[in-house]
Amino acid sequence: MASSKGRWFLVRRLMILSLLVLSLPVKAQEGLRYRMQLWMRGESQSMEVRFRLQSTAGTRSHNKVQKPRMGGWRLEADRTQGTPYAQAMLLGRAERLLYLAGPAPQTRPEPILLRFGSRSLPVWSLEIPKGIHASTVLVEIGPKLLALCDFSARFEQGDIARLELHLEGLDSTVGLAPAEAGTTLLSTLQAWASEAQSEAASGITVR
Repeated sequence: MASSKGRWFLVRRLMILSLLVLSLPVKAQEGLRYRMQLWMRGESQSMEVRFRLQSTAGTRSHNKVQKPRMGGWRLEADRTQGTPYAQAMLLGRAERLLYLAGPAPQTRPEPILLRFGSRSLPVWSLEIPKGIHASTVLVEIGPKLLALCDFSARFEQGDIARLELHLEGLDSTVGLAPAEAGTTLLSTLQAWASEAQSEAASGITVR
């Protein structure tokens, strides 16, 4: 069961998200549209990129027995917006923070809906490992298909001070499917947790 502190963070993020979603202009596009902001330590201005996530078809092997394979995803940056010359770096980081898969043991449904245009999407929470200062909200964009809606993290040490990743809009999600690396966010969080434990044990910053 989620702690009261964890539930408060979830409710607060959902309140902020509701205001952001309601203020977004309607723009018909396929896939999911995200905005990522990253603050370097000591900098008041963030670097940012807006991009679209789309599914890609699974590749076929040359083996005689064709085993079904999940596809992947493609991130397409909006070159007209964001921080010049930083988009490729930001997309590389964003790819490690995305989720496009079915429910996992770390996820749980919440009795809340978020409205995107004419659609109301069920909200799921995701358990954050100990030692990580982050909050995450997922939404169910299709039957048993969850996607990242909101991610916020801050770091007490290292070059990066804070980052934010938000789902800004979605239109047609018919072509979206679970990706082979769809749970990469879970791997990233576990890696950060292991790194934080190592730093705490040694007293040395390794990020």
